[in-house]
Amino acid sequence: MKLGVVARKGKRREDIRMFSQFFDVRVYEIPEELPELIDEPEKFLRLPEDFDVDMIVSFAAHPDINLELIKQAAERGIGLIIVSGGAKGGAFRQLREEGEKRGVRVVWEEICCATPKVDDERYAEFFEHFGSPELEVEVEDGKIRDVKVKRAAFCGATYYVAEKIKGLSVEEAPTKAGYYTQIFPCLASRGHEGGIHKAARAHKRAVERALERAKK
Repeated sequence: MKLGVVARKGKRREDIRMFSQFFDVRVYEIPEELPELIDEPEKFLRLPEDFDVDMIVSFAAHPDINLELIKQAAERGIGLIIVSGGAKGGAFRQLREEGEKRGVRVVWEEICCATPKVDDERYAEFFEHFGSPELEVEVEDGKIRDVKVKRAAFCGATYYVAEKIKGLSVEEAPTKAGYYTQIFPCLASRGHEGGIHKAARAHKRAVERALERAKK
């Protein structure tokens, strides 16, 4: 599978490294600093003709750039764009509508560990490895002996959590999984209603589900 990634210059290196373990990754970098409003986004984003990928993950974090990305993806027959962050509320509705108009499926979630699975065989390979976290655990004498990451959040938090909960008791592991998610350098918003709490709950539930399967 060929995966395209659009990212700010020098950013999201860890994400790209993880993607590259499973896919042929093509990266297009845009400037690190961008104006708040961009009238001519094609000046910053011009995908090369050989950017022949199956789908794109956009870390552009800019609605004008993402709108232009949809247009250029449609011209190349790329049918799916996952927008990671930077598209809240009305901005996402605009992206989705633009995608529908041009035949491009646009998926967005504030935090990458809650990215919904797209039910389309063309992209099944991607969602086998990335999206909402899924773990497999081995339990011995009431403690977690080993953890295998079945599906990971783009940011790498799932791998970090998996390492941190090894050796913990089955009682404390789920709560600690949520805690370690929050201290991982995640880009989700902080504060009382911040997405970082949603990310923590996603990993807590992933550990709980893994422990339930281990019991069986």
